[in-house]
Amino acid sequence: MRGGIWVLNIMAAIWGVAAVRMGQLPEWLAVVPIAISAGLLFWASRQPVGTGSPVEGDHVGRVVGIATAVEGVAIFLVANVLINLHVPTVVMPAIAIIVGLHFLPLARWIPVPLYYRTGAALIVVGLAVLFFPVADRSLATGTAAALILWASGVLLVRGGRG
Repeated sequence: MRGGIWVLNIMAAIWGVAAVRMGQLPEWLAVVPIAISAGLLFWASRQPVGTGSPVEGDHVGRVVGIATAVEGVAIFLVANVLINLHVPTVVMPAIAIIVGLHFLPLARWIPVPLYYRTGAALIVVGLAVLFFPVADRSLATGTAAALILWASGVLLVRGGRG
């Protein structure tokens, strides 16, 4: 499951950097989410590996590959439609919803029950942020998504797959 920790932290850093960039914050702040992810990865590497059954191998690779491919196509299509409809401020919340949906099959098929909560939280964030002022949507979406992914990584390390 160590691979999952890496993916969660890398994607959290990407969401955090996107929040800084799209939220028009000072560029130097982009180092903060990268440092948080690096720190959490270092911390995770120092933790004992869980004693539960390993969640690795071909099955996991296939499940993650399928879910990620569908996620990527959905993000590409939805982002293009929203941009062509001249609502670019809805792109990041829509991506959060798609990413959240992508966690649901992972939760079932790997299985990692924690991912149900991760997915639900991302979906709720994506929907809630649509009610924010337009200027705040990207910053709020990116920050919340990063926090959710960091929290999921910590919970994954601390409690296994539950």
